Amino acid sequence: MKFFYTILLLFATSIFGQEKLELSNQAVVSILTCAPGHNELYSSFGHSAIRVKDPIHQLDRVYNYGTFDFNKPNFYLNFCRGLLLYQVSSYDFKYFPYEYYRQNRWIKAQNLNFTKEENQKIFDYLEWNVLPENKDYQYDFFYDNCATKMHEVIEKSVGKIEFDYSEFPKNLTHRDLIHQYLSKNSWSKFGIDLALGAVIDKKANLKQYMFLPDYVHLGLANSNINGKKIVAKEDYILPDYDLKMPKTNFFLSPFFLALILISITYYLRIFKKNTNFWFNTIAITYGVLGLVIFSLWFLTEHSTTKMNMNILWANPILIAYPFIKEQWRKIICYLGFLLLGIFLFVAITGFQKFDFSFYILAVTLVPIYLKPLLTFKV
Repeated sequence: MKFFYTILLLFATSIFGQEKLELSNQAVVSILTCAPGHNELYSSFGHSAIRVKDPIHQLDRVYNYGTFDFNKPNFYLNFCRGLLLYQVSSYDFKYFPYEYYRQNRWIKAQNLNFTKEENQKIFDYLEWNVLPENKDYQYDFFYDNCATKMHEVIEKSVGKIEFDYSEFPKNLTHRDLIHQYLSKNSWSKFGIDLALGAVIDKKANLKQYMFLPDYVHLGLANSNINGKKIVAKEDYILPDYDLKMPKTNFFLSPFFLALILISITYYLRIFKKNTNFWFNTIAITYGVLGLVIFSLWFLTEHSTTKMNMNILWANPILIAYPFIKEQWRKIICYLGFLLLGIFLFVAITGFQKFDFSFYILAVTLVPIYLKPLLTFKV
């Protein structure tokens, strides 16, 4: 979701120690939904936030659950290990739209159909949540992020929402859902499919779709709470620019690179005697990828990187391929063919969905595995 790497945190405000503010009858609480961006991966899925506006008290504040503190100890280590704490920050609304305006991204506001007392409950909860001792939370991309916090805040403050899922597509996995926001054959899709495991290939229930801001917006649109419609009015804060997903240059795509790799590998195997340098380079590269997958699976707390079957072709053991004796290399190659067979089985059963480039990269290994096992050309 939208991570605010900007100086917005410098404008974060608090009213700690002040007397509790009582909202007027003119106060409005809104759910803000921001368009996906195409400049950075972190902006690809859009963003959600809460706005509280009360003209009587000259209050116009946004509550943003997509912020974190770079100055916390071991920031980068915790980020890599999945232990980074995100936080809710509060600041003047006038600072919020700037980045979206600069990138031609729309912002929609859903004004909530709440009484003065219900607005007060939400405001009180948000003010409690931004206190230093309460503002941190353990971020999870699918289950606890800026979008899921929207209905969480409402339900903790006002009551259970009766969601209307009638416009949601059915039978989608988490991977299907994030693919809706990624260009086909793009490096961002390639990287996500490489890093995230089979745990995201289970069917998501409809409420789980709302880890994405667009589905929060769609889910709230016709939903009810306490016997009434939850959304009173909807407006654009920034207009709809009808941004289209950028197309990937085929000749700079991972698919094209995979075609180049497999073509060179088979050409060298068939027509050249000395393939050692190329085969060793491929083996080490795949081995390094395998180490990354292994580390994300076993050495981090990221829930989405578990059970990653890409390790069947990007095998960490391949790092040793150039440096071991022939008899051990043969063992690695027999094991490699076994793992490729399992990889094919996993793909056929649908246990995990793979980017098409991965199949090409897997087949690239065949002549490398065959070389120590055969004494003739293939």
